[in-house]
Amino acid sequence: MKIATRMLMVALILASGCYPESPFAPDFPVGEVEGYKPIYATDDQVPLAFGAARPLVRPGKIYVVSTYLLINEKYQGIHVFDNSDPAHPKALGFLQLAGNTEMAIRNNVLYADHMTDLVALDVSDWSNIRELSRLKQEHWSQRIPPREGRYFECPDDTRGMVIGWEMTTLNNPKCFR
Repeated sequence: MKIATRMLMVALILASGCYPESPFAPDFPVGEVEGYKPIYATDDQVPLAFGAARPLVRPGKIYVVSTYLLINEKYQGIHVFDNSDPAHPKALGFLQLAGNTEMAIRNNVLYADHMTDLVALDVSDWSNIRELSRLKQEHWSQRIPPREGRYFECPDDTRGMVIGWEMTTLNNPKCFR
């Protein structure tokens, strides 16, 4: 009896993974649907540069170090504020880092992603930022969107490297994740 019960349990567990249709093969819609559209860039389009302050549009992560406040602008770069008076932070500038979503800082070295590379920047003087090193990741790209279960516009390598994704209305998408 114990063997029959165990066999039945194993059969039920194995059968629970069976589907009449594959759950990963969606019907592609005809017309407009919500989905992800790739954001493209090329190396010559996106130099690493520190420029004038600009308004926050799509703020991401916030980092506080010493008297500075750093706020990531998703896929664009990092806003730098003088936070010596937290009640009235003063915008110092914007560090252009295309594709940037992550940052960390230690000993006046800012580590951040720039397109597909990891860069280390000397930020001891914000008006004179220097690149200390770069870890190139030439074979890596954000070729798939950040969330599963969504339609997306298939990446086109002729338009550049995918550095991010934005949610938008798509017309007849051909890809799904």
